[in-house]
Amino acid sequence: MKKTYLTIATVLSGLALFSFIERPQGSYENFNAERFHRLSSGGASAGNAGAPGENNCTQCHSGTVQAGSGFNILEWGDGITEYTPGETYSMQLSMEDASAKNGFQILPLKASDNTAAGTIVVTDAARTQVIPGAGGKQYLGHRLAGNSSSTWSFDWTAPSTDVGNVIFYIATNKTNANGQASGDLIRLSQHVFEGNAGSASLTAYQQIQNSLKIGMNPSTGSLDVFFEMQEQEPLYINLVNLQGQSVLSNSLGSSYPGENQKSVKLPEGLTAGLYIVNFFIGNKAYSEKIILE
Repeated sequence: MKKTYLTIATVLSGLALFSFIERPQGSYENFNAERFHRLSSGGASAGNAGAPGENNCTQCHSGTVQAGSGFNILEWGDGITEYTPGETYSMQLSMEDASAKNGFQILPLKASDNTAAGTIVVTDAARTQVIPGAGGKQYLGHRLAGNSSSTWSFDWTAPSTDVGNVIFYIATNKTNANGQASGDLIRLSQHVFEGNAGSASLTAYQQIQNSLKIGMNPSTGSLDVFFEMQEQEPLYINLVNLQGQSVLSNSLGSSYPGENQKSVKLPEGLTAGLYIVNFFIGNKAYSEKIILE
């Protein structure tokens, strides 16, 4: 009889303990999504900086992707455009138009072959961290204590030899601070730190950046896009108003080597004013401001 009482007591004790566990409201799937969001607020895994062939913040957040030009600001010294091999530079990433909760990931790569370039040195261990990736790549991202910030600092040591231009790929996440992985705004940008070895010929990125022209054609009610390419890439265009709302999202097929021209018809009834055109070529984003009259 004593054994029976002990077994019942053990079961009752377990039931009592279970009854004090508060289950979250909503479905099991929603609970898991919210739990994952809370965990990833301390920083994403490697491979989410928006570099060629890699992911960005939308891997975990169901927000919209826009070009980060003018919003993601990377600074490494007044008047410095070229790096000196082996030199260490103090760098700062700032988010314009940030929110109460933000995140980022940054990755420096050689423009010539998209391999790792230089060494990232953490200078603010409380708010930032290095996440190692394949092939010696170093991704810098926020920690939990850093997601309430909009500015992060770090050092970057240039490669020991001149490897040509280095592109810093950046993905930032302006969240709506709703405690879930939905409704966030992801911005992608690329920032070129020049090397002497890459100055003789333009990289593919520079060729596009220098040749890109986006304008309004009043006679057709269309956006016209002109640019030069070295290879074939998928094309996508997104038009955003100043409230951050997407008013046009269209695939434009693929580019081809040489000069390209693409046109897209604007929706009728758009309010006159300033808009941001986000133009995506492959995994790279470019942006221009236009005024609709």
